[in-house]
Amino acid sequence: MRFPMSAVDKLIKEALAEDVGEGDLTTQSLFPGKVKARGKLIASEEGVLAGLPIFKRVFELVDKNISFEPRATDGMALAGGQLVARVSGPAVSVLQAERTALNFLQHLSGIASQTARFANAVKGTKTRILDTRRTTPGLRFLEKYAVEVGGGVSLQKGLADRLVVTESHLALSDGVPGIVRQLRKAHPGKRIELTVTNMQELDQALMAKVNVLLLENFPPGQVRQAIALVQGRAKVEVTGKVGLDNARAYALAGVDFISVSQLTQSVKAFDFSFRVSR
Repeated sequence: MRFPMSAVDKLIKEALAEDVGEGDLTTQSLFPGKVKARGKLIASEEGVLAGLPIFKRVFELVDKNISFEPRATDGMALAGGQLVARVSGPAVSVLQAERTALNFLQHLSGIASQTARFANAVKGTKTRILDTRRTTPGLRFLEKYAVEVGGGVSLQKGLADRLVVTESHLALSDGVPGIVRQLRKAHPGKRIELTVTNMQELDQALMAKVNVLLLENFPPGQVRQAIALVQGRAKVEVTGKVGLDNARAYALAGVDFISVSQLTQSVKAFDFSFRVSR
């Protein structure tokens, strides 16, 4: 697993406290004894699995007496109706854990499945799909994990990782040359990535010898013009209005990366069912 379990446990405990609070009044009233429950986790659609270890960990933290039997692994392509895992244990514990476990799993598998769609759209080209900083507060490390599981690339965990000049930086500055000089003085030798919104800014960025050009809201035709102008002097990333309908057009234009906010922002949860029996 590519994330610290201590951080996962903290998130799970907060989620359980939010959902369960002082106890599951309904379940505790109906099954106060030693009633056992068995649960089957089933995929209700096609997609990519991500977050099964977190799903398992929720049950472990609720009750160590719950047994877990995986039938799939993260990164696996799922078919509708496929059995993903089985759990069994005290009914009170199983029912107390199921919603929180599903919330994590459905969200992360939704991200992995969406990422896989974009990765498939550019398959056969040199272009890689990147995520963005548009993530759910507190869940960034898990969401970026899910992007990687789905076949994407996660280059930036936070603002301390990269020198990325945005439109906001440009609006508050004296222009591209001054920004690049300041950054090179403050961080000699570090890669500089700069957002450009038009061909004039692109020329300025090339003259300043930035390492990565972030083409903001460039249509595919204009991207091809930009690639011809760049001539390999910098890596090129497209950001902005990119969807599944035009991702391949951008890839065929010759960009190195496409950053997609849709991977983590307002992504549709993957549909699982959790069927319980005695």
